[in-house]
Amino acid sequence: MKRGIFALLLASLLFGSCATIVYEAPANKNLKMATQVEVPPIKIKKKVWYILWGLVPISSNSTADMVGLCNEMVKVKSYYGIDDLLINTVSEWLILGFVQTMTVEIQCK
Repeated sequence: MKRGIFALLLASLLFGSCATIVYEAPANKNLKMATQVEVPPIKIKKKVWYILWGLVPISSNSTADMVGLCNEMVKVKSYYGIDDLLINTVSEWLILGFVQTMTVEIQCK
């Protein structure tokens, strides 16, 4: 039983998703990118959902709607959080990785 769980976790890590995020902003916005040390005060997060191991987004994978809320500067980050890891691992166990998630975070001023 332990070998099976270990093999499943290893397969989940090795055959993870290949999710794509489209980093874009509305054309009418005049924004600058924040540096690594700047920390803009407003933080917005969203979870992007995919099917087929991250190949097909089923929710918006663009940052344009979130960046549209910013006025001066923006900092964008995408990552797999602990909640994404749990969702993706459970999905791997139950439905062979069919559903995957990724988190996109925007900080702006």
